[in-house]
Amino acid sequence: MPATNGKDYSGKRLSPQEAEAVVADLKKYLMGLADRWLFKGRFHTELGKGTLPMEAIKVFWQNWYGFVAEINNFHGVAYQRHLPFFKRHPELQKHFANHVADEMIHPTPPGHIRIVLEQGRNFGLNDDEMIEYEMLPECRAFLEYYRGVLYEGTMVEWWASFCVEEAVGHWAKFFGDALRKAYKLPEEKIVYFRVHAEADLEEHDGVMAHAGLDWMVLRKLLEEGRADTRPGFSVEYCLRMGTAYFAWFFEGVYQFVKKEGLYAP
Repeated sequence: MPATNGKDYSGKRLSPQEAEAVVADLKKYLMGLADRWLFKGRFHTELGKGTLPMEAIKVFWQNWYGFVAEINNFHGVAYQRHLPFFKRHPELQKHFANHVADEMIHPTPPGHIRIVLEQGRNFGLNDDEMIEYEMLPECRAFLEYYRGVLYEGTMVEWWASFCVEEAVGHWAKFFGDALRKAYKLPEEKIVYFRVHAEADLEEHDGVMAHAGLDWMVLRKLLEEGRADTRPGFSVEYCLRMGTAYFAWFFEGVYQFVKKEGLYAP
């Protein structure tokens, strides 16, 4: 567990050095969770070996489309709900506006959802198989966790939960590498993963890395004493839940494919 475990920062102003130390500890904690819960999970272990059948990848992608189609819109809602904070920090407002726009217009409108559809076609799905798909409960739970935090939680709960984008960026690299090396897919067939890893982890086209913005906002909230949380929703807990639901997403797909007889071990 991190040194920040369960700490209540409500109304407490941290120095820039203290806030940076908290963020560094949380980042280390996040990547440790991702390693244990995500990359060492059954789905990704077999994906890395090339033994996960394409049918499982297709089922995952149908669910991933449903998640991305809605989660990207949440950024716009967060922008409106957290606008007073960003008005006081125009330097952060600029980066967040770029983030929202990046999701909607990069590489071309309507943004990332376009390359999600393109990637699905590369996996052998048609658009209706993604758009009309009814998500598995474990996969929808990931989306609904964020919906609940956005509409019922505090600002810091949302941003702490969304710092999981750091792990998502590394996940995109992992997935792309597996498709490239274990499944021998050509580069033009795995564009989504390159674009997603770049967006989350690197500055691109003048836009700050998405994960970099998440951590920056979290630091500023800690410095200003604005890290109020509900009972049972510490900053560390929200980060852990975002990671847990992300990992559970893949476990749900894996179990479904096994139970439905779509994967003979």
